[in-house]
Amino acid sequence: MKHFEIVEAADVEREAEWRSYVQSTPRASMYHGLEWRDVLRRAFGHRSWYLMAQNNGKTRGVLPLVEMKSSLFGHFFVSLPFLDYGGIVADAPEYEAALATAAADLAAKREAHHIELRQSFAAAKGLEAGWKLRQHKAALVIPLNSDPGTHWSGLSSRLRGKIRKAEKSGATFSVGAAEELDDFYRVFGLNMRDLGTPVYGPALFQNVLQFAKDASVLIVRREGQPAAGAIALRRGERVELPWICSDYSQSSFSVNEYLYWNAIQWACRSGARELDLGRCSIDGGTFRFKLQWNPEVRPLFWYYWLASGNELPEFSANNPRYALAVRCWKRMPLALANRVGPWIVRNIP
Repeated sequence: MKHFEIVEAADVEREAEWRSYVQSTPRASMYHGLEWRDVLRRAFGHRSWYLMAQNNGKTRGVLPLVEMKSSLFGHFFVSLPFLDYGGIVADAPEYEAALATAAADLAAKREAHHIELRQSFAAAKGLEAGWKLRQHKAALVIPLNSDPGTHWSGLSSRLRGKIRKAEKSGATFSVGAAEELDDFYRVFGLNMRDLGTPVYGPALFQNVLQFAKDASVLIVRREGQPAAGAIALRRGERVELPWICSDYSQSSFSVNEYLYWNAIQWACRSGARELDLGRCSIDGGTFRFKLQWNPEVRPLFWYYWLASGNELPEFSANNPRYALAVRCWKRMPLALANRVGPWIVRNIP
């Protein structure tokens, strides 16, 4: 029988082991990196638990967990909140199962209501026992060619016409870093208010740009004003766009389409092999919009452990219980929404 133990990455030596394991494991996402622990702690103040499965001192699996407590939304653990991916990465099913058991034991000890694991792949059978699976989300990922023209010819004539319309209207595209963050956040805050969703505080993006290894800000301007934007993150030959926004008042000029097309061109020319357009709810409006760009649809595997007597959580704005709040939020003055939103959203994973 193999002997292994579960430990925390709570000191410098184990942090080095964590980094080494994540860098060498193909299934690990960029969000398994320890820098994201600092991003989430500084932006939201949540406590994290970074669990490692070790066999004879060698790391064989990892699980980052963030603990969230709120009088409004309850007490739970997520791997990882506010981000597209997380969950368990392990060398074999027995290590995966051990990490899942350790997480459940920790949640029970801390009297949490549930755990949510945002896996990009199916877990082994050992994890499925006692856990519930939901597949309501998917990642839309474009395999990139080095020649952007290949992608252009694959777009519908209607979509190409919208991109040309944006260009003729004076839309411009630029790539920057921290100096572009104010313009990005101006559009992001407006976009989130118009969706009826509380907005993250600017501290999240400030910390992303400070701690993430390769982050850029993509901006579309029209008539000198920001009209659409995205945060782009890179790991190796993969670029992700986890946060994308546009000003709905500029929709008639197709600024959102112009942003996506220029992001594809930029990623191609940078040598990336994949462009991840971010996760979205299957068959939703955003999902259908992203399908225009000919991505691969990669189902996501979200696993839940539930304490006795608890049901699957549903924090989506589509939940009928939040319908009145969403309608009210859409009517809120932007300055007030941007002030109150970060206090609320810090507890919505």
